[in-house]
Amino acid sequence: MNIQPLPIKRAYSSGRREQLIAVAAELFLQHSYDAVTVEMIAARAGITGPGLYRHFQNKQAVLIAVLEEPTRIVHEVAKRIAETTKDPKAAMIAMVESHIRLILKGPPSTLIFTKNEHALPEHDHRRIRREMALYAEEWISVIIPLRPDLSEPEARLLTQAVFSLLNTAATLRKGLDEESIFSTMRQAALHALLGRGDL
Repeated sequence: MNIQPLPIKRAYSSGRREQLIAVAAELFLQHSYDAVTVEMIAARAGITGPGLYRHFQNKQAVLIAVLEEPTRIVHEVAKRIAETTKDPKAAMIAMVESHIRLILKGPPSTLIFTKNEHALPEHDHRRIRREMALYAEEWISVIIPLRPDLSEPEARLLTQAVFSLLNTAATLRKGLDEESIFSTMRQAALHALLGRGDL
């Protein structure tokens, strides 16, 4: 089934605040939270350190935005796909494609979360982890009817394995253009999810 891609609102599409989030996401992926300074984020965004405080209370608030906003967006897209696409295979393809598109726009929240979760206040840690879990549940709700050969624990394992596979595109691009990355990761994910070659 040939479906049109659903539009994804970029997590950091325009404006100074969004630019700061995009810059900080790259820094928090490359370095630990403790090694990143407000001055580093501001300098890469082309502003002074004090200028950052017009948009965020502190460095911790920047990290929360880096994690929370893209996670919310990708969850909203997956939820919309699950609710509006009746064919499970078409829904799975759309979810894979939307996930890859978001990764190509900026580092996946999961990688940044894993590296920097120690720096989050407990209530923010719980909220962001819950949003990530709800996103996974959207995938699982599609995989289970699509793959009756899998038990629910197997479907959950497969979902997390595919997330890990797709998220590597953020750090292992090796000079590939976006079209090559998209095609390669799409094919690999769908082979794993569908368990057969009829893509």
